[in-house]
Amino acid sequence: MGKKRRFADILCVVAVALGVMVFALIVDGLAFLGMKYVFHLDFSQEYRQVKEISQLRFWKSWDEKVYIRYPFGLRPIEKREDVPEQEKPMLSWLDGGVYDVTDFGESVAWYDWKKDAVFIGNAQGEIQKTFEVVYDVEKLAFSPDERYLLVYEIDYKGEITDDEYCYYRVIDLENGTQYTVYAGYREWFRVYWEEQ
Repeated sequence: MGKKRRFADILCVVAVALGVMVFALIVDGLAFLGMKYVFHLDFSQEYRQVKEISQLRFWKSWDEKVYIRYPFGLRPIEKREDVPEQEKPMLSWLDGGVYDVTDFGESVAWYDWKKDAVFIGNAQGEIQKTFEVVYDVEKLAFSPDERYLLVYEIDYKGEITDDEYCYYRVIDLENGTQYTVYAGYREWFRVYWEEQ
């Protein structure tokens, strides 16, 4: 009878310990997700491949803070009421499927949602390069030296819950490689390159 009693006590202790561990993991996971959203954590390191990453800025209008990418995500560097506006080039040859367009020097970049692609060309509409994208593109921006193109994509799930995952990718225009420099759930920023 003593062995059965001890076995039942051990089983009870193990069950309580497992319950506490599961509860701790759930609380820890929720705390991490909350910190990730509040502190804009992102531990991926792809951004290190972009030479001009220090010039890339993320601006959030609700707290009017400008952030930069660093090893653990985004870090605030200043408070600003607004960010530089980028004028959209008026190109008569663009059709209704084009969502965003930007230019820099002689180059023009545009996103065509019907073709799910970003095109690089000139002001006359001659396409020089094409890059496929995974999600809907919201913003395009050339880097100051015209080597990189920032592509801000949002994965709209199309559900009532409004699940929207944001991806900030940089395309190296020399070799076509795409780097995700930041990503997060409902992490909506206005992005631009700071001239130095």
